[in-house]
Amino acid sequence: MGVTAFGKILRKRRIDSSEILGDMAKRLDVSAAYLSSIENGLREIPDSFVEKISKEYGLSEAEKQELEEAQAQSKGSVNVPLGEQKDSSEYLETAVMFAKDFSKLTEKQVKMMKEMLEKFQAESSGEKNGSGAV
Repeated sequence: MGVTAFGKILRKRRIDSSEILGDMAKRLDVSAAYLSSIENGLREIPDSFVEKISKEYGLSEAEKQELEEAQAQSKGSVNVPLGEQKDSSEYLETAVMFAKDFSKLTEKQVKMMKEMLEKFQAESSGEKNGSGAV
């Protein structure tokens, strides 16, 4: 498989902390062999691993998000939490439709969707901050 984005970030974190593999493994309560196989993309990254690393190394929210994105990239899938909307058929159907058909999108379509979602995110942030401006 080869070193993944997650493995590269993890290795950089270890080197920046002046730790050898065994030291980091001990801090994360895993074996050195297990940590090495995660770094080298030979083992799937457990869902709880990002949280464990974030707490142990005091990662910022941006660093944690970068690690989460690298984990998702390594898995080839992402989890879409629906929160309170889990009982709404509109939300659920849309999420399932999106996930099911995502692999069929062209690069241009993905770029357009990303821009649209970024706009929605900015609008939501404006509403949360009380500005109401869109």
